[in-house]
Amino acid sequence: MKVYKFIVVICAMFMVLGLGSNAYAANAVPNTPKKLNERLSPVMVEFEGVDSIGSKLSTRIKELFNASNLFNLEGADVPKFRVLISSAPEFKSRPSVGSAYSVVWLFSLSDATLRHYLSVEVGVVSDEDVNDLAAKIVEKTDSIAMRYSYLFPEKK
Repeated sequence: MKVYKFIVVICAMFMVLGLGSNAYAANAVPNTPKKLNERLSPVMVEFEGVDSIGSKLSTRIKELFNASNLFNLEGADVPKFRVLISSAPEFKSRPSVGSAYSVVWLFSLSDATLRHYLSVEVGVVSDEDVNDLAAKIVEKTDSIAMRYSYLFPEKK
């Protein structure tokens, strides 16, 4: 029984010491929040196609980029990632069944310079799968932006 009381007293002392050090650590950290612009990647979406599913995919990707705090839809002549989307009906006689698509990720320093190839993806998408595919493309764009972030010139 004495050992049990001793363990309880020791645990209580460690809890008090732990709470005190947390309070001290909270007071020691300055309250200066920073903006999360370190990961803000400029991106531009370009679409080429005549089918409605591909158009819907392109629009959904732009909406997700616009809603995300990781990307900035950019039309100006600045360094940016370009997401090129091309689509065509899977079957010309039944365009609403599905679309064949390709997505190419490029980096451009400016509109007047050569673009650099980063990645590609091809596949087939149905109308029901557009939202899932758009989220997957945005996620892959984020991983590409992280991998190739060194391509952007240093800010002075």
